[in-house]
Amino acid sequence: MKKSYSQFNLLSNKLFYGKKEKKGFFDYFLSKYRYLQIEVPYYEFLRGEVFVEDMKDLFEEAPQNLSLYHLIALLYFDFLEQVKKGAKYEQLCPFLISSKKKFLERPMIEKRVLKQVTTNLFSFEQREEEIEVTSEEKRAEITLRIKESEIYRGEVFLHDISPYLMDEELKVEDLLVILFMDFLQRIKEKGNSSQAMKAILLNFEDYF
Repeated sequence: MKKSYSQFNLLSNKLFYGKKEKKGFFDYFLSKYRYLQIEVPYYEFLRGEVFVEDMKDLFEEAPQNLSLYHLIALLYFDFLEQVKKGAKYEQLCPFLISSKKKFLERPMIEKRVLKQVTTNLFSFEQREEEIEVTSEEKRAEITLRIKESEIYRGEVFLHDISPYLMDEELKVEDLLVILFMDFLQRIKEKGNSSQAMKAILLNFEDYF
């Protein structure tokens, strides 16, 4: 297996090297964390921050250190929990494929370019080019601190579903962006959900 399912290649390293890291006494009590970087449209970054502030305003029990990082991580943890319980791949994979095209792929435009075939003969050919990103479409980078075991679980999931992804490739970082963007889209379409907010706050207590 040569595919990389995150920037850390945790699954590939285990398969190819098959070596377990030697653990010291404290390693059995302290979880190992990794830092993942994702990129989202700047407006979505701002909209996510507003949603987090709404939770703090509406619920007294909301911790003051609750941040956008926690929201994205909790969406990922909840997704993995559903996978552990037995998510149906025939429903999940079409969602991931369409979401990748919607949220991750930069918009393309087709241009007709005049190409010289011979001295006196010219022809038009179609070329796809990325639309230039303007200042209004700038993007934001977000750093997420996540347990290595949770990243590894995500890599295993992506490897499991790879035969059903129609030759599309996904990494854990892509999955994080998809889950966040899909969540925000539902918020923008239907408005804030107090039920979703309560679930996020309950999960916060379990994971942080």
